[in-house]
Amino acid sequence: MDSKAVFGLRNEAKDLSGVEKLNKLNKALGIARNLYSVEPDDEWGKKAFAWVLIDLCKCYIADKNLNQAGIYFRELNAIDFQGYEDEIIENQKNFLRPKIDTNYSEIQKAEELSKNGNNKEALAIFKNLISQNRLTELHHENYGWVLYRYIKAEESNLSSVEARMFFRDYMNLKNERPSMLHSMILNFALNYSKTHSDFKFYNFFLLWNPDNLRYEDLHDGYKDGKDIPSLISRICSEFVNSNTEINIEEFLSKIDLSKETVLDFFRETIFWNIFNAHKENKFSELWNLFEQYNNNYSKHGQSKWHSEILSLAERFMKENDEWRFLNFFKNWNPENLRTDDWKEIKKDEHTYKPLAAKAIKKAFEVLKTQTSEQNLSWLIQPYEKAIKLFPDDEWLLREKALLHFKNNELELAIKIYKQLVLELADKHYVWQEFSDCIVSENSLKIGMLSKALSLEKNEDFLGDIHLDLAKVLIDENLLENALVELEVYKKHREIKGWKLSSVFDELHKKASSVKQSLKDNRELYKKYIPFAESFAYADFDWTEVVLADKWRDEKGKERLTFTEGKTIEFAIVKNRFEVFKQSELGQIFKFKLYKQEIKKQVEAKFAWFGKTVITEYKYIPLIADKTEKKHWEILNDIFAVVDYINKEKNIIHAITTENKEVFFPQIKNELQIGDFVTAKSYIKKVKDENRTELRQIQKIDKGSVISKFQTQIAIVDGVNEQKQLFHFVISSKLQGIVRFTETNLRPSEGDFIKLSFATKTDKDKKIRVKILSIELTEEANPNLRKDIVGFLEVKYKDYNYEEEAPDFAFIGDYYVPKYLLEKHNITGDCKVNARAIYAGDKWKVTEVQKT
Repeated sequence: MDSKAVFGLRNEAKDLSGVEKLNKLNKALGIARNLYSVEPDDEWGKKAFAWVLIDLCKCYIADKNLNQAGIYFRELNAIDFQGYEDEIIENQKNFLRPKIDTNYSEIQKAEELSKNGNNKEALAIFKNLISQNRLTELHHENYGWVLYRYIKAEESNLSSVEARMFFRDYMNLKNERPSMLHSMILNFALNYSKTHSDFKFYNFFLLWNPDNLRYEDLHDGYKDGKDIPSLISRICSEFVNSNTEINIEEFLSKIDLSKETVLDFFRETIFWNIFNAHKENKFSELWNLFEQYNNNYSKHGQSKWHSEILSLAERFMKENDEWRFLNFFKNWNPENLRTDDWKEIKKDEHTYKPLAAKAIKKAFEVLKTQTSEQNLSWLIQPYEKAIKLFPDDEWLLREKALLHFKNNELELAIKIYKQLVLELADKHYVWQEFSDCIVSENSLKIGMLSKALSLEKNEDFLGDIHLDLAKVLIDENLLENALVELEVYKKHREIKGWKLSSVFDELHKKASSVKQSLKDNRELYKKYIPFAESFAYADFDWTEVVLADKWRDEKGKERLTFTEGKTIEFAIVKNRFEVFKQSELGQIFKFKLYKQEIKKQVEAKFAWFGKTVITEYKYIPLIADKTEKKHWEILNDIFAVVDYINKEKNIIHAITTENKEVFFPQIKNELQIGDFVTAKSYIKKVKDENRTELRQIQKIDKGSVISKFQTQIAIVDGVNEQKQLFHFVISSKLQGIVRFTETNLRPSEGDFIKLSFATKTDKDKKIRVKILSIELTEEANPNLRKDIVGFLEVKYKDYNYEEEAPDFAFIGDYYVPKYLLEKHNITGDCKVNARAIYAGDKWKVTEVQKT
């Protein structure tokens, strides 16, 4: 329905009276109200709504029901014509006002006085109307504004009792709510409470009813180029600053904003209170604010300002006050870390670590200094998330392992250390920490500590390790070995001028009873380190590799390159493992290898695709040992034929059975083109190229190897007696020529031959076939020769059909040359039997017979 229906019902009501008239108008009113609520800006909708209300006012005035007429009149006045009032409707309002409102002239006078600042006189007029019981609900809004202007003007003179009395009078009114007036009263009460502590603003706010907050009260405003904080944010701020006790959950449920948004009104205020306390060096107040904050707000979940307060704690709790952070962070609750807290912060061309990462690391550093037992699950959980987000940060993994250790979760700690000793196998501190997890196997613990000592040469870092090893050696009654460790510890401390530990004195008393004959513990280390390595790398299988190369790096250190022949290749310093002190090229060793995945960002093949991520692998040797296998034994055997000899460089070019080109030095000038060799092979990566390297190269007989090369049936598609050669075809890509000087065979066109061959790709990207053996064969390749039956159609060049003999012919798609037509005296179309052979790029007929 639209406004026309409303006007139609009004017209129908004109001829009615009494209840029937009211029913008709109320029906029109229902439609008009709905239209106005759906489209409040529709001009005809507003006019229809106004005229129905005017009609109803007149009906109730006639029935002398001024109260009901007043209700409709207030609704009429509330219609927002947005400055485009209809003159006739305005005249109707002026006509109705004195009839409905017998006090209109007095109300108007009071309003004028109030607006001009004569608040007491204006208030007196309303008091008089109230005393005479003449103030109707129609003027409660007017009275409310007069009250507001009065208390606003008299604010500094009002006692708390007087203010509460005026608030009571206002709250008893039945004016429109929510409304601007209602919000102005609340704003006044808020400001008044700041200077009158005995006025309980929170109680008034609940009475005022938070449901009456308007959109403007809940969102920031903007005036004269400046942001104006919302009323609700200022209310929350005052609750904080006045230490008002409120029921947060109840309060949050009454505000039509997200829980997080409202919480941040409180939290932001607390943030600045903390910030200013630190700025003013009020440290006692500062720590109290942090504690109170957690007690009151940490349980309410994550938000921006919750994280900002954590950031302040991370910054302010330092040096002598750093210990405070652990409990603060625990009570703040790491589960409240937001997604944004795990992201790096970029500011002024600088990149800062994520707040979450800084917080958990600070908590860890504090925890390291504490010895008391406590449940650390609350901190382990965010470490798990950090490790997923930053998998390349080995320190996170290490710290998590230490947390498990402190939490007495030794198996979980051991599991992590088994990961750490893969990529940090050469770091002494990892093995030292690993040893702490071993509580019942002393031989294993000795191995761990021995491994740590073998990796680090700077004695400044080894004091505690010497003492730990001495202790476990004493437990195993290896007193002489323990004394060696203690003497090394003592000597270095004396050189540095450092005080000896009380632990040293205690251990020295237990070990000093033996006579010392050992100079060092090298043999001990050699015996026990394998226990540690075997335990740490028990989950890895042995991989056999060959020592393929020895070379020196830029620093002059000798390095060894190992490979299993295909995909695994790595190089290490010769002295990395004891077993390499005496080693030879080709010698077979076995390793336990860690396959490290490395992701790289590179330019895509096509520039418009931008960059792409590729995965490469690095093999990290963990432990090594010798094998009894013969030199080069594990490498694959390879067979090849010599294709070319670069006599200037004395380099052989050969083609393998897999059609790969390989290069190697001439063997004492004994190899000739066409000779066959066998060797051990491996793949060597040179920059981005994979090269096949050969070792133990030997010449062999053709007969012992020819079967290893590929064999195919080919067809002879042409014989050139003049040039003394014939052409063969294996496929469209594989074809070639054989000179009469290279074979005793003299095949005819269409004959099948059996070839053993190798191929190579020339510089022009064409595949060249190198024939190794050739023979005639009765075997046939149906892909190269066909017998066909069909209709032959003769053709003439230039479509000259007057010629006596045709120039060529076709049997379907098969071409028939002129010489075959002449040979068989074919001059016209006819049925034929024919044979066609594949010539590499097309089929051609070689035999034809009329049927």
